[in-house]
Amino acid sequence: MRQSKQPTGTPWTRTQTLTIVATGLGLFLVFLDALIANVALPDIQRDFGVGESGLQWVVAAYSIGMAVFIMAGATAADRFGRRLLFLTSVSVFTLASVAAGLAPGLTALAVARAVQGVAAATVTVTSLALVSAAFPDDADRAKAIGLWTGVASVATALGPTIGGVLTESISWRAVFMVNVPVSLLVLALTLRYVTESREERARGFDWGGQLLFVVGVGALAYGLIQGQTVGWSSPEILTLLAVGAAGLVAFAWYELRTPQPMMDVRLFGHRTYAVAIATIFSAFFSAYGMLLVVTQYFQNVEAYSPERSGLLILPFSFTIMVLSPISGRLVARFGPLPVARIGQPLLVASLVVIALGMPVSVAVVAAGLFLCGAGVALLATPITALAMGSVPVDRAGMASGIMSAQRAIGSTFGFAALGSILAVWLGSTLSADLSEAVPDAEARQAIADRIVDEANPHAYAAEVGPGRPLPAPSPGQTEAIADAARGDFIEGCQVSVGVGAAVCAVTMVLLWTATRRDSGGDPPRRSGG
Repeated sequence: MRQSKQPTGTPWTRTQTLTIVATGLGLFLVFLDALIANVALPDIQRDFGVGESGLQWVVAAYSIGMAVFIMAGATAADRFGRRLLFLTSVSVFTLASVAAGLAPGLTALAVARAVQGVAAATVTVTSLALVSAAFPDDADRAKAIGLWTGVASVATALGPTIGGVLTESISWRAVFMVNVPVSLLVLALTLRYVTESREERARGFDWGGQLLFVVGVGALAYGLIQGQTVGWSSPEILTLLAVGAAGLVAFAWYELRTPQPMMDVRLFGHRTYAVAIATIFSAFFSAYGMLLVVTQYFQNVEAYSPERSGLLILPFSFTIMVLSPISGRLVARFGPLPVARIGQPLLVASLVVIALGMPVSVAVVAAGLFLCGAGVALLATPITALAMGSVPVDRAGMASGIMSAQRAIGSTFGFAALGSILAVWLGSTLSADLSEAVPDAEARQAIADRIVDEANPHAYAAEVGPGRPLPAPSPGQTEAIADAARGDFIEGCQVSVGVGAAVCAVTMVLLWTATRRDSGGDPPRRSGG
């Protein structure tokens, strides 16, 4: 356990306060760009004349780039200095944003998004490490992490709304250009107020571990995202999934034996630390996967505009923003485990409410989003404090890298897995459920394929009309198709969100059964290296 070097209750210095502002705004950019581009995708599609699958990679390139390079950013931060790497990564992020805003085609845009993701990875790990280093007292650090999370969480609330307004009033290109003024403010504050910190003993880069990590995470993510399109039983997808799993196993084996690992997997030998990491992974897996599904529910089932959908997500994001600082104060007073043991059941319950509320009303889903935000706020801060408090201060880069990797990988796999569950459900049930409304097998399959491809229960209209598989619908047939498609889509959303709830339920049990009642225990010992 770290020892407090600053008496609890001592007023924060100007440097400490503005360190939170600078690093929080840096993380604001990262989370803003994780969501802001989604509402602009239809406009990008029209400008570039590309299909839906190509646009999905504009989003996926960002999250995968962030996930696979986040540990390399932690190593570089420990070796060269967290402030230096923070400044560098914010600068690269800004240039990549400009490149995305000026992209002449889809390929250039996807590449720019991938570079954004790599820079975002380093922004994430260095920002948390800088906050931890600036607050040596455990209680102050917990409060600071709560504020840091709260500042950053505003981006989740504003992302979809800002994206919709900019796309409608200016252009989709403005969605990326809006990063520039915020980045300049972050750079100015960091240069003036943030203090440099680094690991006392420099570590070399673990090139072998980085390669295995990229292969493992990248192959698994690609396989999960493309599985429904290519076919889950196809040689390509089966090979990707096998390579991804084998790559992660080889990564763990390699990291245990290399003297200077990118990710010190021995840290997972500490039971409380391991549970904290699993919990943060499950929370981001379920919450961000749920947001993808719920956004489709709002827009595709309820036919709401992107702007209105963004406003409906506000209960989730606003609650995180308000409760995260309060969560930090609760952790400082009661310790991380009691607060986390409140947040995790709230998160599970909220996902159940969202799933059960979809066939009932949008109001019930919005109430579930409010509870979900409360659960995330009362879970993310204490779990982060629990994990960061389990390692010495000179391993803050390593600890924040592992923690941030779980956030990035969890959200990436949440998008991929829960989205794929929805697509698999539609693909396996829709054609059969349309049999009564559309007796003709060829027309039924064409309608089902269009709905699945576009993940939209209203897409059947494109297959109805002269020269189409269903040239002249009989009375009531169109309504019957719409009802069947809407029902299947809602059921698929329910199953998808329900899987997220089940994943979180597992870590909820672990929080109560596999952790000690202290705030983390002694840091795990590491032999060698």
